[in-house]
Amino acid sequence: MVVTGSRVVRDTYSSVSPLKILGTEAPRDVGDFDAAQITGFTKISDPCAVPNGAFDALNGSYQPQDDDRDPRILEICEREGRDPEAVGVNAAGSNTDQLSSIEVANQGSLDLDPETSRSFTTGIAVADNFGAFDMSFNVNYYSIIVEDSIAELTAQYAIDECYLDDDDVRSVFCDQIRYSSGERALISQAFPTFLNQDKETVRGLDFNATFGYEFPMGGDVLDLGLNLRANHLIERSTLFVSEDGEDDFDEETGEFGFPRWTGRAIGTVGYGDFMFTWQTRWIGKTSQAASGVDEFSDVFGRGPDGEPTGFNSDTCLGNGSGTYDDVSGVFTPDGVVVGDGVFCRGVGHADDYFVHTISMRYEFSDFITLRAGVTNLFDEAPPLIDTNEVFGVSNISIGNGYDLDGREFFGSISIRF
Repeated sequence: MVVTGSRVVRDTYSSVSPLKILGTEAPRDVGDFDAAQITGFTKISDPCAVPNGAFDALNGSYQPQDDDRDPRILEICEREGRDPEAVGVNAAGSNTDQLSSIEVANQGSLDLDPETSRSFTTGIAVADNFGAFDMSFNVNYYSIIVEDSIAELTAQYAIDECYLDDDDVRSVFCDQIRYSSGERALISQAFPTFLNQDKETVRGLDFNATFGYEFPMGGDVLDLGLNLRANHLIERSTLFVSEDGEDDFDEETGEFGFPRWTGRAIGTVGYGDFMFTWQTRWIGKTSQAASGVDEFSDVFGRGPDGEPTGFNSDTCLGNGSGTYDDVSGVFTPDGVVVGDGVFCRGVGHADDYFVHTISMRYEFSDFITLRAGVTNLFDEAPPLIDTNEVFGVSNISIGNGYDLDGREFFGSISIRF
């Protein structure tokens, strides 16, 4: 990768000493990337393979009523010429498998366009003191736009982007996958390559505030401090343009991994050789993509009006068992399973999440420092989600900043020589 051009422009304006107005602009060009082909093997999960829970090994048959895959996945499998009711099943019809060890050929490309980017930041900073009280505050706006950004893909990423896509546009990643002609017809090869993403955009606001206050007490000084930080994500989007000229635009702001708001507050109390710290970390509300939200349904796959929705809930009985007449639009219960009037859908959202950590530091001498504390003080569990809606393990979203370890105690001794 070669940087072919870069320029940074900075401005600072201050009409009065406590106030500053800041600005930065930095365009950047990156040349073509070419890498030798690297071939290896990896294990992947095939979304089109029949799940174990939807396969009757005794009769060797697919059980559609037990298939918890999103109907969109089944539609995409059929679009790609694959049978989601048969992929993964062996020739004897005795078992099914969703995992496949495939050949992966990661390779460079001579067809890449140069990557260009432009970043812009501007902000206002205020700082002043009033006797023993100090304060500072700044807010910064940032905008980073990368055009023709060069991305290196993994095999599973290309597979997921092809089959788990929420919109109706065929993903460009589908062309990088090959399938076995054997009995299970699983994915057998993937050719993820360096790819130009037409445009990536990140915009947001950073807020920072610091307060300090000192006053004498009991022959020493009590030092109080508070630092507040917050980030508001305005946009995090990616644009792909297919060979047919169709836009595949993905706006991820507010989704898992990209909350609109995050923050951190750190409060300190110092007195003599002691320092107490309380830190609170905040992750704002998040949700899956709006296009991926299921309709409210019962276990029979019908909504409140009795009409089939294409989604099955796991526990809610809704209107109970019965039949729906497509012509009249009337649902008639049969009394075999009595409904409970409750309709459900997979949980694909999380509320605001707060984790608190406390610690105490003691300067035993000029050479020895003692520290002890508790992380996740209130043992706050991560939010529960449906892993059919959001990537996770055991109904917990992973890779998004949530604390997975629970309350922990720590301590340390630092000795300086």
